[in-house]
Amino acid sequence: MLVVAALVPAAQAHARPKADLVIAWAPGVRLGPVEAAAREAGAAVIDRSPTPRPRLETAATIKRGLAAFDALQLEDAARLLGEAKAEIDRTGAAELTETDLSDLFLYRGLIATQQGDATAAWDELVAAITVAPTRVLDPARFPPRVAGELDRVRTKLAEGPKATLLVDVPTGCRATIDGVPAGAPQPRIVGTHWVAVTCSAAAPWGTRVQLGADTTVVARNTPITPPTSDEMLIQARTAGARAYLAVELSGDLGVVRLVSADGRERDRRTVTVHGDLAQVAQAVRELLAPASTQHWYQSRWVWAAGAAVIAAAILVPITAAAARDTTPTTFTLNPKEPLPW
Repeated sequence: MLVVAALVPAAQAHARPKADLVIAWAPGVRLGPVEAAAREAGAAVIDRSPTPRPRLETAATIKRGLAAFDALQLEDAARLLGEAKAEIDRTGAAELTETDLSDLFLYRGLIATQQGDATAAWDELVAAITVAPTRVLDPARFPPRVAGELDRVRTKLAEGPKATLLVDVPTGCRATIDGVPAGAPQPRIVGTHWVAVTCSAAAPWGTRVQLGADTTVVARNTPITPPTSDEMLIQARTAGARAYLAVELSGDLGVVRLVSADGRERDRRTVTVHGDLAQVAQAVRELLAPASTQHWYQSRWVWAAGAAVIAAAILVPITAAAARDTTPTTFTLNPKEPLPW
């Protein structure tokens, strides 16, 4: 019996991905699709994106101050609302609504009234109207005398000067003025306003603006820079990776690079990001996919040679028998299955 073992394909082991590690920088975007693509290929993921900033407590502090006022705890109310006032000066009233900001000054005015300080009360009501000039008080929350005093302040300010306030923000950032998203320029009551600017790849920034004439405020957000190529390479080598993928998101552009352990870039993909990282994840799959290699036993020439060996193994004994027998002989080889070429 003749056995041709070389012609039997062995089970192929699971191929390793081209990189063992994915290092991602995607500020403000959920990394889920990229993580899933890496897991499918058998690669680990390190998320180097900036840690989301915890939410501010300013709105909660204002609510506690209002509750203290309603409970006639004026000292506690004044302290809490004073803390909130200091916070909005630092953050530009970030994460507050127009109503939150108006309530802060309105209740500070009510406290000043209770304390008999008419000048301070007037100033606080002016601030409340300056940041929310069209606000109408809920009669269930405020007595008619408070609404009447606020209307008197509104009428006085409506007769005064106006100015526009513009905010120059970096690309990919959003600005609010007095708790409202900044839109087209519009005349505002001159006085104190608050500007907050948030970005996905930069630290938040805010300021208080004393508006007296048309003004443009330039945001000063400090950029949060992605890890450098050297830092990524050190991290990959520390993890013992043969190669790594660097995933970087900048605005609506995603770049995925395949880098070997010697620091050389082997391949890259650049994609446009639409809402999530689905397109980036597809680029990760493509770059992590094992190289397409054909094993020797998959070549059609090897199968052709193997078929010749099998044919020889069958025909040689027949030929020998025919040499000893002068009787005409006909032999037909009719394999049941076609040979694989």
